[in-house]
Amino acid sequence: MASPTQPAANAGIQDLASRIYVELVGRAFLRAENTAVIKPDPAELAKLSLQLAEIFRKAEKAAGAAAGPQNVGYNVDLADMAKWHK
Repeated sequence: MASPTQPAANAGIQDLASRIYVELVGRAFLRAENTAVIKPDPAELAKLSLQLAEIFRKAEKAAGAAAGPQNVGYNVDLADMAKWHK
């Protein structure tokens, strides 16, 4: 259950960050002589995962906004709307 201080919008970023973290740890995991070793510091991987998730969501929103419909060259004033009722 999410804590009440945590906004709902961050849930998507945290989910993405956790998926990125799992992928990074999986790639950084080494097995040498029957011992498991994670080469980079796991705390640093967690910070990197959060940063990557935030950047990804910002880029995703920007790409979605750019792909949406654009109202270029249309200016509607109140006087124009008043003409519709005549």
